[in-house]
Amino acid sequence: MKNLGYYNGKTGLINELSVPLTDRAFYFGDGVYDAVMCRNNIPYLLWEHIDRLYKNCQILGIVPPMCKNELSLTIKELVQKVEGEEKFVYFQVSRGSGIRNHSFTEGEGNLCIMIKPQPLDNVYEKMDTVLKEDIRYELCYIKTLNLLPSVLTAQAATEKGCEEAILHRGSIVTECSHSNVSILKNGTLITAPCDKYILPGVTRAHLITAAYENGIEVKEEKYTVKDLYEADEIIVTSSSKMARGVKTIDGKAVGGKDENTLSVLRDTLYANYLNATNK
Repeated sequence: MKNLGYYNGKTGLINELSVPLTDRAFYFGDGVYDAVMCRNNIPYLLWEHIDRLYKNCQILGIVPPMCKNELSLTIKELVQKVEGEEKFVYFQVSRGSGIRNHSFTEGEGNLCIMIKPQPLDNVYEKMDTVLKEDIRYELCYIKTLNLLPSVLTAQAATEKGCEEAILHRGSIVTECSHSNVSILKNGTLITAPCDKYILPGVTRAHLITAAYENGIEVKEEKYTVKDLYEADEIIVTSSSKMARGVKTIDGKAVGGKDENTLSVLRDTLYANYLNATNK
């Protein structure tokens, strides 16, 4: 298949599969999601993403329609039906279905999965970014379906020919519209702490691990927009980007002062991806 959609046991092409209007994802964005890259039919770091999804479900009181093991097996079976060496796998669980009512519906949630061919970003190419005020709500640590602020900032980046928007609350940098952001300064990796304002990214966690493995000091602490502009390097991390450097913010050149450390971190993450999926 060129792509694949799954909804509560039904499968088909993404643009041909229908979802009922009663799904609470439709009118409330009431659900959570996650996503992984897949290479050679191996979903990369799948269990870590599934674990985060189920933790988010628990926080919001959503009952998944299947256990973690069953979801893992379902995704692994479905990716084999889609053409391509590399694929993007998206999966979400909404609270369930019912006639529109703000109060929670009872019972199990609805499971939606979408798989499409998509290559991993070119990890060796630095990206252009824009800087935008972080207007999201205060539950950013949950990968919720309520993504309108992220959509707006991502579109602002697109309209300026950039790939990502780096967000800040006042003078403090948080993350990006759909990824995490860290900086290198004097050989130290500095990344925002996991509080309610950032998503605890799976790739971000592996970036920290890669730093420790290579003898690079790590500080999980808040840093400012001024620190961002003065950083030796800026690193954006996500499942589809791995670890990519930033070359501009709003057209102003940034980074470019510690290519060696950036390369060590980037190459470690990319090699881990290739080693895990080259089977």
